Amino acid sequence: MMLYTPIAMILPVFSNVISRKHEYEADAYAKETTNYRDKIAALKKVALHNLDNLRPHPFYVFLNQSHPDT
Repeated sequence: MMLYTPIAMILPVFSNVISRKHEYEADAYAKETTNYRDKIAALKKVALHNLDNLRPHPFYVFLNQSHPDT
């Protein structure tokens, strides 16, 4: 169990990096194929309504988030 703990802390970071890469690619495709300005405005409105942090610290994003920030 003591050997697993450091691995369990590091492994999600790599998984999040891969997930963010795929999300950026999906966002780029959506930007090319749709009217993305309306969607951006809607997502910002929802984020503000939910009191979301629109500009989280980059280190926090790197460690914890699997999706890119807005």
